[in-house]
Amino acid sequence: MKILDKEERQAHISHITTEGFKGLVYGSILSTGLFAYLKKRHAGFNRFSTSIKTCIIVMPTISLGAFFADQGSWEFDKQMHSSAYTQGKLLEEYREWNNLSMSDKIFTTLNQYKYEVIITSWVGSLYGSWVYVNRDKIMTTSQKAVQARMYAQAITIVLLLGTILLAMKEQEINKSKPAPLPAWKQVLLDKEAEEKRLLESHKARGSKAESEENSK
Repeated sequence: MKILDKEERQAHISHITTEGFKGLVYGSILSTGLFAYLKKRHAGFNRFSTSIKTCIIVMPTISLGAFFADQGSWEFDKQMHSSAYTQGKLLEEYREWNNLSMSDKIFTTLNQYKYEVIITSWVGSLYGSWVYVNRDKIMTTSQKAVQARMYAQAITIVLLLGTILLAMKEQEINKSKPAPLPAWKQVLLDKEAEEKRLLESHKARGSKAESEENSK
């Protein structure tokens, strides 16, 4: 892949970093689930060495992170070289992202993956609530289920409120952004820029040829 200038190189790094981080998150979720499943269901899990247990956690995480980063690099290269319009759009998205403050970047990322965060947090809250309540040796199973459901409902309300706050913050961020150009206008501007570049390149070659002719 050929990166033409500093901005494109930085946009490429930003894109593959984001995709790689996404892969690490998915990989860590997969690793945690696999580790918990083997620990609970596999009779020989406790006989595994520390190295094997570490590999169960590390390998899926690193593998998915590397895969997502590599896939992100391929997608970036494809978009950058498919057309002048997609290239300009991709760089414009990078400029908008780069101009955001750190807090706005965090809110934007959370809002972008809010459904994944909500579902994962909700499932985790159900499991965590049951594990916490199940430690009580006095309550019956039905009482534990009721108590765990109450905790899960409280956490669900907190997650819903968090979702509303994220949506409000996202609207605030979008209002501060300049209005995007219509697609047809962006295409015309890109075409004009390409024609101007070709004309300047043609003039430069003509001037060079004329200089060489005069030097003879």
